[in-house]
Amino acid sequence: MPVSLLTFAPPLLADIELPSVPPPQPAAITTKVYVGQSVDIPLSAVSRSGYELKFLIRHRPSFGTLSEVRQTGRTTAIVTYTHDPHAGSGIDQFRYAVQAADTGVSTPAEVTVNVVEPEPIFIAPARVDFPPVAIGETARQTIEIRNNGGGIVSGRLTVPAPWSIEFGGGEYSLGPGRSQVITLKFVPTEAKQYADTGEFSQGNGVEIGLGGSGFAPIDIVPREVRLDVGNGEVREGQFEVRNATDVDREVRLAAPPEVIVQDSVKVPANSEVQVAMHTRAGFLDKLNTTLAVTGQGVNLKVPLHIAPAPARIVASPPGLDFGSLPAGRYGRVKLTLHNAGGSPADLRVDLPEGLTMNPDPAEMPLQPGKSREFEVSYGRPSPGKFDAPLVFEGETAFQVPMHALITGGGDSANDAAHDAAVARPQVKYDDIPPVQEIIVTGQTRTELDLAWQKTSPNVAKYILYLRSIDFDKSGAPYFKYIPLKRVNVRLVRDKARATLYGLYPGQTITLIIVGCDAAGGVSQPSPAFTVAAKPKPVFHMPWTWIGMIAMIGFAGLIVRERIRQRNLESQSVHMP
Repeated sequence: MPVSLLTFAPPLLADIELPSVPPPQPAAITTKVYVGQSVDIPLSAVSRSGYELKFLIRHRPSFGTLSEVRQTGRTTAIVTYTHDPHAGSGIDQFRYAVQAADTGVSTPAEVTVNVVEPEPIFIAPARVDFPPVAIGETARQTIEIRNNGGGIVSGRLTVPAPWSIEFGGGEYSLGPGRSQVITLKFVPTEAKQYADTGEFSQGNGVEIGLGGSGFAPIDIVPREVRLDVGNGEVREGQFEVRNATDVDREVRLAAPPEVIVQDSVKVPANSEVQVAMHTRAGFLDKLNTTLAVTGQGVNLKVPLHIAPAPARIVASPPGLDFGSLPAGRYGRVKLTLHNAGGSPADLRVDLPEGLTMNPDPAEMPLQPGKSREFEVSYGRPSPGKFDAPLVFEGETAFQVPMHALITGGGDSANDAAHDAAVARPQVKYDDIPPVQEIIVTGQTRTELDLAWQKTSPNVAKYILYLRSIDFDKSGAPYFKYIPLKRVNVRLVRDKARATLYGLYPGQTITLIIVGCDAAGGVSQPSPAFTVAAKPKPVFHMPWTWIGMIAMIGFAGLIVRERIRQRNLESQSVHMP
């Protein structure tokens, strides 16, 4: 059998060379530094060798210097770049490479340094406050602004009135580390607190707070001067000029021609001076005007109110003489009253018995500069001498003397009756309708508020008369109406309102109302109205309270009786 022989070939060996470790590769770097300053730049590289790398500066910068490279790790290092301040801003560059053990030097990497100007740091006060300053005077304060950074800070400071900048208009341009002083002025124009802000223009919101207060160097006390008290028609008043400053001051006074006051006043520092003034003789009207007070930093307009001169009544003739009259006959004389003052005169007259006056002076106030004629009649049934004054009451109180001699009788009874009838005032009623209805709008224990519809546009005044009971010579009673004195009547558009004063609680009165126009005409009397003040409340004790009080009293009696019994028993026990 054939034998096969196996032949084994020797293994084939390949000629293969494994790759070596690649060289390390440095990283490119970009950084920033301010002009003239230094920056630490970290260096790094990628390496697979596992050995510590060596960092090599291959090309140095043009505008700065480098320190020695300091190793910080196997593949990291750090170098300090210092810029030359004379080189200015711009871009500087240098290159570095790395090398591992048993390897070549890598290709260099570039480091870019951006050299920039440092940012400015603007420093200014947050607020400036001025001391109190008199109006018109000036206070100054200086502030310092500074650039604590780099670059240049330029702009302008603007301030609102009453502040201003004394020199340079507030413009500034500050290099690194430079400062500037700005002088601010404060000139207040009013007596008040001031608060505002100034603005620096180099940036939004860069402000400085401003504060201060102004005060009047001269003040007038009171702030409104009134001339309303005097002797007769001359009204007088006074005021005080106060100097709130540390220097003597002089002020000028200018009043209207109707007023007399000194031309100027010297006021010592921190002191005051009283000034008197009065109206000129012959000036009677009221006046609302101003008193001008001027001086250094002073320009005041002080309100000046002059009250009208009081009413002054001149009677013509100054006395009334009815002559010789037979008993039962009436004598008649004319009396003219002239108001020589500056205010209306309310003429309320108290007529003696037997005297009549037509028209009634109380119907209409006597206006300033006006005159009114009256007919005064007097008579009485019995003979005798009559000497009495005609008394006018109220704010314009005065008297007119009267004289008459009543003899023993007239020519006939018919003449006496005729004269008595003529002597009664004959009232002429005009077309003013009488008041028909009143309403009680308010009621207290001492006052009443009444209202009614105004009966005619021509009504200038309403007079209220109180009804009372009197007796004639035969002793027969009759109703008598007298003008109400404690009453205040107001006309408000188409309404009339009256307030009655001086009532006592629960008082009931009856009254009538008469309307008057400007010409002296009067209306028919109104119907009689009865009104009453509010009575005092009557105290009523509730029945519940009465029952409780009775029960408490009854219980007290029982307790007292038991105590008495116990005392008797105690005495009987201890008796020998």
